Amino acid sequence: MAFTQPELMQLRENLSSELLAISKLGSFAAQASDPQIKQLCLNMQRAHERHRDMLLRHLNAGQPVM
Repeated sequence: MAFTQPELMQLRENLSSELLAISKLGSFAAQASDPQIKQLCLNMQRAHERHRDMLLRHLNAGQPVM
């Protein structure tokens, strides 16, 4: 399945947002002194990593193999 140009742009924008969330949540977890807050940040970071992986699978599936 080939994506349209607007769809590809949206997927890439979403991927960029997920990467930013992963980075920020990792920083927040590193700075957190409360173990519950630290764990919450790490759990949220893992959720965004799963979202990133899903977006990458979609992007790779829509790209022709060269």
